[in-house]
Amino acid sequence: MSKLSLHKSDNPSKNPPEELQTSIFNRFSKVPRRTESVVYEFTDDRALLHQYYHLRETMYRKVFRTDKFVGEEDLHDKISHILVARRGKLVVGGCRLTIRDGDEDFLLPMETPDFRLRRLFKELSLNKLRHSEVSRFAVMDDDDDHLDIMMVLSQLTFEKCVDAEVAYSFLKSSLPMARNWRRIIQTRCGQPNVRIRTDIAVPENPIHPEINWYITEVPLPASQTALLHEGTLVRPAESLVH
Repeated sequence: MSKLSLHKSDNPSKNPPEELQTSIFNRFSKVPRRTESVVYEFTDDRALLHQYYHLRETMYRKVFRTDKFVGEEDLHDKISHILVARRGKLVVGGCRLTIRDGDEDFLLPMETPDFRLRRLFKELSLNKLRHSEVSRFAVMDDDDDHLDIMMVLSQLTFEKCVDAEVAYSFLKSSLPMARNWRRIIQTRCGQPNVRIRTDIAVPENPIHPEINWYITEVPLPASQTALLHEGTLVRPAESLVH
């Protein structure tokens, strides 16, 4: 599987509010040109970030049929890597990657004081190994290439995890989406040992009390290296849900 290339901006935004205003105007005044290629980049450009936050709020409210979800920037956004997909200056997709080292104490986005991955996955030695959470995926559903955009966002995110020597990555989703994630990560991202952890009880989200949530566990190459260094056996790679 060949690695994808990311765009690196040589011209950081000089006037983010003006660029944001222009981008929002363009979003609602015309349909983006489908002939314009999609560019992917991890970014801290304020105009692009604000578009991504607006897009994820719009899409989450639409998908989950709620007006309670708030997509504006939060604390985790500030400490995370934000990957966006854009056509020109119009953001059409994005996601968030939050990486935590073994000795760092802040909570990942899915965690609460009573729901911590280190306590739930004691066998993974997360207090020693770098790990991450992938969250806040959003893709404009009226873009002709929205499925391809979702796939490329996934691939680039896990490539960054591998490059950063992340040992384990986690996602929280509904069961149908967890099955989709497993298929995407195995086939598109080249990580075969994906497990849907049905043995972990995930707290209810008050915004979506009707949804049962599941944790998807993704062991990455750095986890195998760590296990070999410790002289322990590698866990079986079977999934817990079929």
